[in-house]
Amino acid sequence: MERQFPIGRFAFQPLDADLAPYIKRLETLPGRLAAAWSVCPEGLRDAPYRDGGWTRRTVVHHIADSHLNMYIRIKLALTEDEPTVKPYDENAWATLADGPVELSLQLIEAIHGRTVPLLRSLDDRDFDRRYDHPELLRTVSLREVVQMYAWHGDHHLAHIQLPDL
Repeated sequence: MERQFPIGRFAFQPLDADLAPYIKRLETLPGRLAAAWSVCPEGLRDAPYRDGGWTRRTVVHHIADSHLNMYIRIKLALTEDEPTVKPYDENAWATLADGPVELSLQLIEAIHGRTVPLLRSLDDRDFDRRYDHPELLRTVSLREVVQMYAWHGDHHLAHIQLPDL
């Protein structure tokens, strides 16, 4: 099993017009993540899931950080014309003390609790709205964002579920 990309790398499907399965994955991520964390052995929670990788605890905090940025970027794209978003140094953020993992799990639940109804309220044209991502050197459509973050959540969920090295 490939430990860095246990579910494979993200591949945007630009012609996939039905975003419902991706939105469903976003909707169910908080519960799936909480369940995986609850059965993650104590001895693995602060162990890297791969050589040179983050700990499983850090991964949960990272999902909260990343998906909070996702939510803000979606709202910016819906309310401004191709806004430029601010990148952040996820590795630097990962070194910060984030408190109990339970707070990050609650934050993920709240973020997804707001994001999913918002996404379901949009019409197909809205998913073509974009934001400029200076780190990627291109604009990103909300269609891609939804697919990418569905993958992102599942990708890191798989890291938490990996057996010991």
